[in-house]
Amino acid sequence: MARRRSHSRPSRRTLMLRAPHKGTLIISVILYLFGLFGVLGWLPVPKNYATAALAIAGALLILSSLLRGL
Repeated sequence: MARRRSHSRPSRRTLMLRAPHKGTLIISVILYLFGLFGVLGWLPVPKNYATAALAIAGALLILSSLLRGL
């Protein structure tokens, strides 16, 4: 027979979000604007590079809010 724990509530790990550092925010804004202007055709950039810049900017913001040192 399995033993029951003494406390009735299971431990919960909550998701802790942090604001991105200033440097990370600046890099992601530059990448986002580069990608946006490239997709809209305002910069002579291949669409693949512009789309990749948008994806990297979004991923960088998400990771920087989840990870402590980024």
